[in-house]
Amino acid sequence: MIKLLFSLYLFVFVSIVAINQASEYIWKNWVEHTPDEFSHAKQVAKTLQAHLADELQLQPQLRGLDIDSIAWLPEQRAELLNAEIITTYDEKGHALLSFLLKDKVTLVQLGPFLPAAPTSKKIYLYKFFSFLILCMLLVLWLRPLWLDLMQFKRVTEQLAEGDLNVEQKTSRFSAISDLTEQFHVMALKVASLMADQKELVSAVSHELRTPLARLKFALAMLHQTHHEQIAGMQDDVQEMEGLIEEMLGYARLEIAGENLEQSPFNLTELVNEQISKLQAVSQKVFSVEVDEDITINANAHYIARVLQNLLQNADKYGKSKIAVSLHKHSEAIEFSVSDDGEGISEDKREAVFTPFVRVDKSRNKQLGGYGLGLAIVQKILHWHKSKCVIEDSHLGGAKFKVVFPD
Repeated sequence: MIKLLFSLYLFVFVSIVAINQASEYIWKNWVEHTPDEFSHAKQVAKTLQAHLADELQLQPQLRGLDIDSIAWLPEQRAELLNAEIITTYDEKGHALLSFLLKDKVTLVQLGPFLPAAPTSKKIYLYKFFSFLILCMLLVLWLRPLWLDLMQFKRVTEQLAEGDLNVEQKTSRFSAISDLTEQFHVMALKVASLMADQKELVSAVSHELRTPLARLKFALAMLHQTHHEQIAGMQDDVQEMEGLIEEMLGYARLEIAGENLEQSPFNLTELVNEQISKLQAVSQKVFSVEVDEDITINANAHYIARVLQNLLQNADKYGKSKIAVSLHKHSEAIEFSVSDDGEGISEDKREAVFTPFVRVDKSRNKQLGGYGLGLAIVQKILHWHKSKCVIEDSHLGGAKFKVVFPD
């Protein structure tokens, strides 16, 4: 950071000094030497003031004006009587030079003149071009920095999308080149960890399935003498097998999110289909309010997984009633599932979306599940720019609400 500030300070300082020196040189050798026609006319007027009285006497056809023929302001009359040359302007804005001859009565006027453009305009013009040059120089200095910052953005987007092919293109002219190199080292480590995680999940699933299969076969071959012990062991094996399947399903979502395909489909039909599947095996009483022909642009397969998980969650933890609603509003589509179970306290509502977390005492192994269902829901909704929130249900339990952008 110190290097960046020092580099910027030094660059701006040198640029301002160089621009000021160049501007001063141009001003002295161009602007100040530019002939001022109006100033030149004043010099001519002073010469005429000294010699024109004799010309009027020699050439009677040349006549001057009387000082009283013009209504002068008091300060203007005083300047004229003091043998000074004053400047006045006609109705068109043209300049007139007026002075008195030695007799203090005869008035002479020269003009009209178009006054020279004021130098202040040129000063402002030079300031504008000076700052414009400074801005251009700053752009040249900032370009490598901007390229490095765009690299930061591109690499983070790559990692967020699961693309682990991180490339390094550091500019040696950038003031943050060291920071860029360190960032790329970190990005490569993150990419390596993500790749190792995927390989680990795949390897663990493969290595665990083989001994589990052998264990299941061995249990089946045991002599049926200790039925309770064998049944307990079989339950443990099934639980481990189910856990592995859930872990694999969750890990596959990481890969699936990289190439998620979305297309329009009828959400109403999908909701009704998932409700019908659950009603066929559930003992709960369903209350359904679904608007007709609601279409969204999403991945139908994964949205079905979201609906299935939320409905099964309500079926597990609800007592006797489940309420499902799907409504289309002006800017969004709202889907909700409510149950009449124990509910979820406000301080634990965010935690239930964390993998392997079961915060409620009623959410135990007896009801099944490994704490991944809602984590899968939240991940799929994140891909679709949506989110699931938990509220209090009118049935007394929990209400899971999903809002899809229209």
